[in-house]
Amino acid sequence: MNKNDKNNNKSANNHVEKHETGTDMGKQEKLKSDYEKIQNIAARAQADLVNFRNRVQNENLEIRSKAEQRIVLKFIDVIDQFEKAIEAVENSDHDEKWFKGLQAVYKNFENVLTSEGFSRIESEGSVFDPRLHEAIVNTPTDEFDSGTVIKEFSRGYIKKENVVRPSMVEIATEKTKKPDGEI
Repeated sequence: MNKNDKNNNKSANNHVEKHETGTDMGKQEKLKSDYEKIQNIAARAQADLVNFRNRVQNENLEIRSKAEQRIVLKFIDVIDQFEKAIEAVENSDHDEKWFKGLQAVYKNFENVLTSEGFSRIESEGSVFDPRLHEAIVNTPTDEFDSGTVIKEFSRGYIKKENVVRPSMVEIATEKTKKPDGEI
């Protein structure tokens, strides 16, 4: 092997080494890019899983809340019937022991609702609020300000900020005057 062959051989080896190094660097960059893509996909999948779990949890809470409200509405109907029975018995001759028993059962129903976070909507004398009240009757009057709840026909109930059942009420409206000054 002569000197020229050795130099040519070295040059060829350098070229091969440079090419292999360049190829290795390209492979490393591609591997790094692929790794970052896979990490990004995994992070998104994990975030999607967390969001899915949260959505399912919220849906379950909503289902429970609706089921609870459905049951409470049935309890409220029973409480309404107890109120009517107590009112009817109060206005008549009655056996005092039986009446006290009726009141105790009624009170127990109310206590169950209260212990579960439900409360009555106090309506009479308050300003009509369409979120809390359902107007059944509008009564023209000068005795109350317009929009004041005059009478409550059936009580409404609320839990936190959610109205379970609005109060059915009568509200005051302004009297309209006839053209000749008559009311």
